[in-house]
Amino acid sequence: MASLSLWPVQALDAQIIRVPDSDDRQMPVTVHGSFGYFVAQNRFDGRDQLTWFLGDAYQIRLGADAALGIGSVGLSGTLATVPIQRGNSTASRGDIQLRQVFAMFRSPEPQGFGQVVQFGIGISQWANYSGTDVLTESEAAARNALAIGLSYGFALPLGKRFSLTLVQDYVTAVGSREGLPASARRSQEQYTTRLGLRYKVLGVRE
Repeated sequence: MASLSLWPVQALDAQIIRVPDSDDRQMPVTVHGSFGYFVAQNRFDGRDQLTWFLGDAYQIRLGADAALGIGSVGLSGTLATVPIQRGNSTASRGDIQLRQVFAMFRSPEPQGFGQVVQFGIGISQWANYSGTDVLTESEAAARNALAIGLSYGFALPLGKRFSLTLVQDYVTAVGSREGLPASARRSQEQYTTRLGLRYKVLGVRE
């Protein structure tokens, strides 16, 4: 008879959905910064009707992301001041800024030394030319493009909050077709190798 009286309690207990306690889940918010070596393909600019010959540069990247169960999502921005020669004249010398903003998805943070993969989509912008060439208003206007990025690298945790990263970024920037001849490419490839530091500011159990 006692076994029958326990049956409703056991059945009810089995039907209750158990939500994990918040202390058992770590979903940290992380800020990150990195410094990288940037290389880009030359590009034909339809507005200038000139080829931009681009040199190598250093790139700074800053961002933040929030962890989910399958990885993390966030935002990041980059800035690089790139040497430029406009056209074939060796008398042309200057610099131009490359600014980029990405919405990104990152693979889960490794518990030990391990690999990381990141995908991003956003906007790439060339702007703020300074140099020997005198530009018209149209030539000086910013050039915007759709940017699609894929990154692969490694992370090394340094305690509970910090981790060191070494990452290779590959970005394709797809610009306007305006003024481009049929033989000119609309897209441009960009490569960055960067060393960075990540810091978990929230959601870490001490």
